[in-house]
Amino acid sequence: MVDDDSAVRAAVSMLVRTCGWEAVPCENADDFLLRYLPGDGQCLVVDLRMPGLSGVELQRELRARGDELPVIVITAHHDQPEAHEAYAMGARAVLGKPFKDEDLLQRIRGALDLD
Repeated sequence: MVDDDSAVRAAVSMLVRTCGWEAVPCENADDFLLRYLPGDGQCLVVDLRMPGLSGVELQRELRARGDELPVIVITAHHDQPEAHEAYAMGARAVLGKPFKDEDLLQRIRGALDLD
C-alpha cells in the first residue's frame, strides 16, 4: 500500500489485515521500491498522485523491470488523464476516493485470483 496520506495508509492497511493478508504501508514510491521483493500472492494498492514518483510512474517502473505485479490505483482524481493512463498500463482497477471497503477488497481478491 503506497499513499502519502498517513490516514489512508493506516485505514487501508487495517482493512487488508482484517482479511488475514499482510499489509506493508509505504509513504512513497521510493520507499516501496526499496522494500519490495517480487513474489507470489502480492498486489499493489497505490495512490495516483503523490510527491516524487506518481502511482503511474511507479507502475511504469515496475513494468520496465519486467514485473507484472497487479496494481490497483486509488485516487481523488479518477477522472483525470493519469487514471486513464493507469488503466492503459494494466491497472486492475482505479477506485475514486472515498471508496467502499468492499469494493477495494473485491478488487484485491480479483488481483490475487481469490474470487
